[in-house]
Amino acid sequence: MVLRGLELVELRGAADLSLREVARLAGVSQTAPTHHFGDKDGLLAAIASEGFRLLMADRLAALKDGMTKEQRLRVVMRAYVGFALKRPELFHLMFGPRIADKNKHPELMEASGGSFQFLNNSIAEFLADQSDLARPPRFSAIAVWSGMHGLATLLSDRESGLCQVSDALIEDVCETVTNVLLGGLQSPHVQAGTAARRAARNKK
Repeated sequence: MVLRGLELVELRGAADLSLREVARLAGVSQTAPTHHFGDKDGLLAAIASEGFRLLMADRLAALKDGMTKEQRLRVVMRAYVGFALKRPELFHLMFGPRIADKNKHPELMEASGGSFQFLNNSIAEFLADQSDLARPPRFSAIAVWSGMHGLATLLSDRESGLCQVSDALIEDVCETVTNVLLGGLQSPHVQAGTAARRAARNKK
């Protein structure tokens, strides 16, 4: 049922998803989706969870033996945007407000948390040689995720007309944003600012 629901989400979006139609496509009784998922939000949460697993699969498939730490992190970042461009309706279900309270769905929280942890681990690996790092890798992961998520949302929301990036420039824009974010991670000015704020808090 999850796979049939995922197909419908990608075809028409989450708003038009019907438990009855999912049941019909899956070849099960009309009451089966309600019995298994509880309600439409439960089914959408299961579909979003599958989306995070697909995102992880895309990232892992793009990683190759012999890559440097920086190359690996760049691949992880770029795969996120690529996923949003390839599966925009699924991407917006995973991160948007359609599922009212994601905390009610343990499978979804576990899948989304695993996705973030994968990024966090990639950044920790990238920064491992910087012994004077002034902030936890998790903070850096939040910063990188914010940048890539903003870009992914902008580029995948083509129907709104707000995106000012043509298809021909997507790769250049992705590379520019990635360079800015990775440069910020290693910037001595960013490090100094973080260290200064931490020292100020410790004095209080």
